Amino acid sequence: MLLSLLLCCASDVSIMKRIEPEITDTDIVVDSGLTLEPSGEPAGEPSIEPDSERTGISGYNYLHLRQVACPACVGELQEITITFEAQFHQPSTDGHTSWIPAPGQCTTNLFGTSPSTIPIGVGSSISVTNPLHSFTAPALGQGYYQTTDIWEAQLQRDALYTVQTEMGSYTFVSSRGFDFIEPYTMLFVDPSYAFQAPIYRSGATFTWGPTSSDSTFMINVAVYSADGASLLGYVACGGEDNGSMTIPAQYLQPYPQGSLVAIHLSRHKIELVETDINNSYIESHMEWEVVGTGYIQ
Repeated sequence: MLLSLLLCCASDVSIMKRIEPEITDTDIVVDSGLTLEPSGEPAGEPSIEPDSERTGISGYNYLHLRQVACPACVGELQEITITFEAQFHQPSTDGHTSWIPAPGQCTTNLFGTSPSTIPIGVGSSISVTNPLHSFTAPALGQGYYQTTDIWEAQLQRDALYTVQTEMGSYTFVSSRGFDFIEPYTMLFVDPSYAFQAPIYRSGATFTWGPTSSDSTFMINVAVYSADGASLLGYVACGGEDNGSMTIPAQYLQPYPQGSLVAIHLSRHKIELVETDINNSYIESHMEWEVVGTGYIQ
């Protein structure tokens, strides 16, 4: 299944630009020179020193904050959406995040993959807490829990959360967002002057801060026709979370000048955490994503 990293893929959904007189004031949305070529191994395989007392991965913990600079440009209703989900299953040797491109790797075919597992229920709901914030996630299916009832002001950055189930518990550390992203014009918030960031066919460079040594980074550039009516293609590249990434020219040159672009920048923090559920591990995945706009130059 093509991941929701692309804002719209179906032919009946489009991105939109409203043509009005140019506005010089800018609104930028932020939270409070690696050039990539196809190579490397998948980034989404968490590593940990073997523990003879624990075996396998018994679940997947996913906390995703998605911030859209111009919701009206992409047909969305709100700027920020936070989703928590957790899956529990019989111990497996396979992880859930191998679809994320490895540092130095780009792809034009980004598909989500899930390991083949046997789900197990761990209660009618699970609780997620830290000293300043707590919420519950109800069971939506066998072994599957999800909630979007989380406000951005509640989410604690770089904080230890504890997940409690009827079969045991585990902890994970949340991530943080961005103080700046360049080009800043990709973060314009109004359709009348959005789509101003030039994405050069000779290669497009993005920078951000702060950086993180325990995370990887992915940038997905989705290209649409000049009227926003159809998706022409996309490229997703992975890299280190070191503050700079360049999308190589070979992936951008095929698109005509003036095409509209949706740009997804996302930080991925992935780790294995210990749990007493099956005396195993939970794969913890925190994603912080910002979506901006631009055009092919």
